[in-house]
Amino acid sequence: MASVPDKLKHLIHDLNDDFTGKTIVLSVPSILGSIIYAALTAWAAAISRSLWLGFMTAFYVVTVLMSISVLGSAGISAVYHGKRFTRANNYKRFCIRMIIFDIFFGLTILYFHFHGIHKDYPGYTIYLSALYVFIKVYFAVVNMYRAHKTKSYTTIALRQINAIKALVSLLILQNALLSRFGNPNTDFTRNFNSVSGAFAFLFILLMSTYGLIVVMKERT
Repeated sequence: MASVPDKLKHLIHDLNDDFTGKTIVLSVPSILGSIIYAALTAWAAAISRSLWLGFMTAFYVVTVLMSISVLGSAGISAVYHGKRFTRANNYKRFCIRMIIFDIFFGLTILYFHFHGIHKDYPGYTIYLSALYVFIKVYFAVVNMYRAHKTKSYTTIALRQINAIKALVSLLILQNALLSRFGNPNTDFTRNFNSVSGAFAFLFILLMSTYGLIVVMKERT
């Protein structure tokens, strides 16, 4: 009979070979980390009375809820095999939610383009945020390609959410850095933030639209 350490070794070995399984398992600590980051950003928004950080925190919380929803839908699909809860239908609903999310995200970026963003993280929290964002962006880029190779809708959806989280957190950090170390009142700063926001908006739109087209073709 295998000992507990041996069982753990086999489990870790299986997860290393199963990218989909590893993605699902690691989603739990990822969600916890996202909740901590959202709480930090919400605290910074309250301390600095920043509407920008408040909106970005709200968007980040929505991505956390989307992750939980994807995991819940995957669990339902594994238990209940009805047509409504197939992985293709789950992914279709997810893509539609991403498009709705992106519309509100784009309107927010447009609003702050005309009203300006002049808020920063208080104290040394900007450096903690920078470390988190660096790690988030790195793993989002590395894992997106691997996710699409699995052909698993659940894996792709979870990795796409991580990419959105990386973009949102990167926008928050960029604005904070420009506000801390540059002049937030210049046209360059405002336009730079707006261009970055527009890029994030288009990236999410293309990602969700492409996913919707792919899943619709598969169903026909």
